Amino acid sequence: MMKWTNIGPRIVFVVCCVAALPAVSLGCPQAGAQERAEFDAFFDKVTKAEAELFRGRPESLKALWSRAFDVTLFGVSGGSGEHGWEQVGPRLDWTNTQYSDGTLTVERIASYVDGNLGYVVQREKVRFKVPGHTQESILEIRATWIFRRERDGWRIIHRHADSQMKRQGPAERKK
Repeated sequence: MMKWTNIGPRIVFVVCCVAALPAVSLGCPQAGAQERAEFDAFFDKVTKAEAELFRGRPESLKALWSRAFDVTLFGVSGGSGEHGWEQVGPRLDWTNTQYSDGTLTVERIASYVDGNLGYVVQREKVRFKVPGHTQESILEIRATWIFRRERDGWRIIHRHADSQMKRQGPAERKK
């Protein structure tokens, strides 16, 4: 027969530590320095590629998207959204008929990375021309990007963007 007198307190200690892990992880920094640096470097590529998209060149942004069945895109141009690479890829190609000579300015609101998932929320201001027209247009966007680390590195798995309309409903508080 095995004696449990010394093991009982150890089991209680281990169970308590495991139970406390979720609470401890909520208070921990979101990612290590190296993980954060890798994520930030990837997002810099995304920002440069998005600027190319608004110049009418979607190829570099397309290269950063996951080819998985679960990717989604709710673009600033509206519609019901695209689901799966078979729909997202052609939608990105379509943008070259909508934008040329664009410039992109971003204001990052929030970002987070932990393990294999990360996101960025930002405001974007795009100055561009519609192909074949000379008049400049301005588009102010609220955008949320979601990313996943896959076998070959970080990839875009979702983007939701909409135009920044004047707020409807209760007035905004004065700053």
